[in-house]
Parts: sequence; structure tokens; C-alpha cells
Amino acid sequence: MTALIEHRETFFGPGALPFGDLDRIRTLPRQPLIRTGRLTLRRPEARDAEAIAAALADYRVAKMLTRVPQPYHVEDAEDWLAAIDEPGNQNWLYAITLGGVRAILAPEIEAANGNVSDRLVGFVSIEWREAGERTGWHIGYWLAEEHWGKGIMTDAVNAVVARFFSVMLGETLFSSVMADNPGSLRIQGKLGFAITGVVDAYSESRAAGVSLITTELTFGGYMPM
Repeated sequence: MTALIEHRETFFGPGALPFGDLDRIRTLPRQPLIRTGRLTLRRPEARDAEAIAAALADYRVAKMLTRVPQPYHVEDAEDWLAAIDEPGNQNWLYAITLGGVRAILAPEIEAANGNVSDRLVGFVSIEWREAGERTGWHIGYWLAEEHWGKGIMTDAVNAVVARFFSVMLGETLFSSVMADNPGSLRIQGKLGFAITGVVDAYSESRAAGVSLITTELTFGGYMPM
């Protein structure tokens, strides 16, 4: 289902790069609230610390992320949440929560089915990174284990990618996936990400080196869900 955007600019809004790579713009427009049929994607808040800590303390989640230490505590989440509120942080950082458009249209039915909650269940980010030939916008994401296998991550990533390309049409969106994480690679494959190589990296959660499959996506290759 196409994501519903609560805050809109014109298609070529602030920061939009419709063609080419002239004068790269390293800021995104103001982060919008996004709703899909079953999800609401919003900016993380201080009240999300416990939910973040609970998810990332799960090693099965954390081991697929390079920058998450283990063990992971509520204090780690609180420090991160404080850092993202610093002035000048214009990255898009999305808390995934349950209850989207259907919860607005049929709240009793969705609530009865357990599909309405503002508790964070996962996360999607688009951040600018200086990374050699892959300098640019990078997307990353994770989902609490109890919500795996329900299509939530595909829905959330698709919604954020769609919004990104609506204002940054000429950009390339980079990502990477642990070589032993086929589920994440399947999500990217559905959306049109192309595999570009394999690199070595250090994983804080594993305290060891890992292999990352690098990927990228342009508007021309994007396959909306």
C-alpha cells in the first residue's frame, strides 16, 4: 500500500535533486510523519528508550548491526536519543509503531486485533555518511524479534524509501547487509536494490570482523511495493 505522508512539500521540494549530481546537498527536508495501512513512522522520543533497549539487548537483533554494543542497556538508548536531538541533526530517524491508516478508519477492529500501539517495535534511518565512493545517503533498519516474519520491515522500508525519492530524486541510496542476513537482503531485493560488492567491517555487537554485502538503489531501479 502506498504510504500516506502527513507533511508534504512539492515533489521537487527543499533539497531535491531531480537530475544529475550537481552540488551535492547534504541535508534532507524536515522529517515527515508517515503512515501506511498498518504502521505509523515517527521521530523517536525519550519515551522510546525502554523499547529500544529491550530490542537491541536481544543478540539476534544486535548481531546484524555493526554499531550496536553488547550488552545494550537503557542508558545506551537514552544517550542515543539525547544525541539525535542535538541542533543540526537533519537525518531521517523513524520509530516504527503499529497502527496506521486502518487504525484511523476502523479503530475498534484494529484494536481488537492487537494492531494499534504507539510502542516502538523497530527503526529505519536515512543518514549522510562519508564513505569514499559510497559517500551519500545510507539507509539502515532493524526490527524487534517478536515482530519478524510479518512483513512489517518491508512495509516500513518501502514507505521511507518512497518518501526519500519524492524529494531526492537524483540521489543514490546506499545500504549494506551482513552476509549471514538473507532476510534483510530479500527486503532490499524486493525494492530493487542492486548488490555492488562485499566489504570487510568490524561489528561492535559481535566484537569481530564481518563481511558486508553492499547495495545501492536509484529512483530508476526502485520497485514500490
